[in-house]
Amino acid sequence: MSNATSSSLAFSSLDALPTQLAILDEEGVIVYTNRAWREFGNEHGYQGDSSSVGMNYLGVCDLSGATDATTASEGIRAVIDGDREAFSFEYPCETPDERLWFTMRATRFVDGGDTYVQIAHLDITDRKRAELEAEEKAERLQNLARMLSHDLRNPLSVAVGYVDSLLDEVVDADGLEQVAGALDRMDDIITDGLVLARHDTVGELSTVDLETRAATAWAHVDTGSAELVVADSFEFRADPSLLGHVFENLFRNSVEHGANDGGLTVTVGVLGGDGDATGFYVEDDGVGIAAEARDEVFEAGYTTGEEGTGLGLSIVAQAVRAHDWDVAVTEAERGGARFEITDVERPA
Repeated sequence: MSNATSSSLAFSSLDALPTQLAILDEEGVIVYTNRAWREFGNEHGYQGDSSSVGMNYLGVCDLSGATDATTASEGIRAVIDGDREAFSFEYPCETPDERLWFTMRATRFVDGGDTYVQIAHLDITDRKRAELEAEEKAERLQNLARMLSHDLRNPLSVAVGYVDSLLDEVVDADGLEQVAGALDRMDDIITDGLVLARHDTVGELSTVDLETRAATAWAHVDTGSAELVVADSFEFRADPSLLGHVFENLFRNSVEHGANDGGLTVTVGVLGGDGDATGFYVEDDGVGIAAEARDEVFEAGYTTGEEGTGLGLSIVAQAVRAHDWDVAVTEAERGGARFEITDVERPA
């Protein structure tokens, strides 16, 4: 095999790799990139020559100023200087459409007396997403275990204590009410805990109507004297069961934490016009949620009341994420809490 044929075969082999690959000289200038590198640039709107040949890779990293770019630059320079044979690290990459993860590996080699560094970017997005999903599931199960081992112990102790006293004394209605209340709270905690542990993915999606689903969920919640108003409605795609958990927990949150002396009205409506609706909102005219607490309300266990389980809004966030929607909390025009769910899929 001739040297020319051998060289052509080597470059063809590098082009066949799914890994994005570049070769830098000792100054950090890119002298070669393979097909995967060029295709990635074209697919994600890279401005300029997608091959990047002639660009100083280290200079770009330095100008970026980002922590990951600095880490890459320092590691590659250590390889070029011979302080280490290879360097690798994982980093996230934000594209206009999604968040990706890569492993970058820099390896030093010598050709014809000159030193070069091979830079390979391996897409590990599938693995990273699986890891993050596993971590989220583990966290949910830990929260559930914490609740079952600690949060249930208090109401159970109350119930056991009153039962013991009733065995020694004449049964009275007040004592039975205390037992019933403690056991009801245990049931709420178990119900919310199981929803949080089990419902992390959507089932079969169907076309649902905002007004119908909101009214159905309202009927399943003890809302007392509160009033539901559906300002407008539209159709969208959702898992009806998970959507029910979203509405029920938002309604329950308003009733339990938002009520004031003047009664409570909960309003459901469409974000955007019906033709270009992007989602829906649930708001009330209650006391609202303090600005400094809005980043915490979706955390498991967070509650400002004595009766709540601290899981309602965490369940809302989980069900929203499972649909690939977004949820944000802000202040309603009348001063109460307003939850906005966006990126909702419309029927085809």
